[in-house]
Amino acid sequence: MSGARLVKVQSGLARQLARPGGRTLADAERMADAALQTHRSDAFAELGRLITELEAACTIRSPEDRERVYLLGASLVDLAGFFDTGPFYEAAYSLCDLTDRSRDGALWSWEAVQVHVQALRLLHLAGLGEAGPDAAALLAGLRRLVASIID
Repeated sequence: MSGARLVKVQSGLARQLARPGGRTLADAERMADAALQTHRSDAFAELGRLITELEAACTIRSPEDRERVYLLGASLVDLAGFFDTGPFYEAAYSLCDLTDRSRDGALWSWEAVQVHVQALRLLHLAGLGEAGPDAAALLAGLRRLVASIID
């Protein structure tokens, strides 16, 4: 028997990656962002629909809606996370934090939920961008509200 001989096998993918050309990471990112932006108006409409469902839950205020409020808030966070929604994302996250930490106990406050929903509606009406200097104060107020109920 003769000595072992090493054979280097190169896959098709390795050959393709070794060839010059292709897209730069910056180009790929720009193209992906452009494709995502084509869905922005649909996402904006869906966020409005979710807020409308939250407003209805705040009107009815049934005990069964506590879980639903959290799920709707989580849907807002999920969808808003794909786009630059400025303070809207933070307000939706605050609603999730509030409802997650209080839905099973005596700390539940429909009034606090409604304040969050109203803030989300205002931010949605502002177009989801930077809502100006008042947005920071609005978010600070939501944080204080959550802290006053939960902590």
